[in-house]
Amino acid sequence: MSDADHHKPFEGRRLLVVSTNYAPELTGIGPYAAQLAEHWAASGAETHVLTGMPHYPSWRTEAEYRGVWRTVESRAGVAVHRRRHYVPPRQTALRRGAFEATVLAHGLLAPPGSRPDAVISQMPSLAGGVIGARLARRHRVPYIPVVQDLMGAAAAQSGIRGGDRAAAVAAGAERHALR
Repeated sequence: MSDADHHKPFEGRRLLVVSTNYAPELTGIGPYAAQLAEHWAASGAETHVLTGMPHYPSWRTEAEYRGVWRTVESRAGVAVHRRRHYVPPRQTALRRGAFEATVLAHGLLAPPGSRPDAVISQMPSLAGGVIGARLARRHRVPYIPVVQDLMGAAAAQSGIRGGDRAAAVAAGAERHALR
C-alpha cells in the first residue's frame, strides 16, 4: 500500500453517522461525533451526519436554529443534516421520552437522501441507535453502533422522576438497536 493509500483509506466510501448531538456543541457527545465524522471525511469518505439542532448542555435550542425544521450545513468537510426536535426545559422521564420520540420521528421521516456504504450511530442516543439500525437495514449495509453510555442504565440511576420506570423501556430499545 502506498503512502497516498494510507492517507485516504476511506476514499470512495459514503458513511452516515447518526447522533443526536454534534458540533457546535462543546461538551458531551457532540464533540465526539464531530471528531469521528471529521476524521472519516479527512480520510476520504463522503461523510454525512444526521443530527438534531444544537441544544446541549443548556437544554435550549441555540438561537440561530430556533424555528428551523431542517437544514444541511457543511462543517469541516462533513455534510451535517439537522432535524428539529423537542428540547425539554426540565428533565423528567416523560419529557425525555418526548425528546427521544421527536428525534426518532424526524430522523426516520427525513433521513439524508444518499445511500451510505455503512451507518454508524452514537449511543447513548436511544433514538439515534434505532434510526441507525433501521437505516442500515433499509439500505442493507453494515451497522456500527458506537456505545459511549447506555440510556437504560442512566435512566435508572439518574434520580429523575419516572426514571426507574423508563429504564426498562430504554433498555429494551437499546437491545433492539444493538442486535
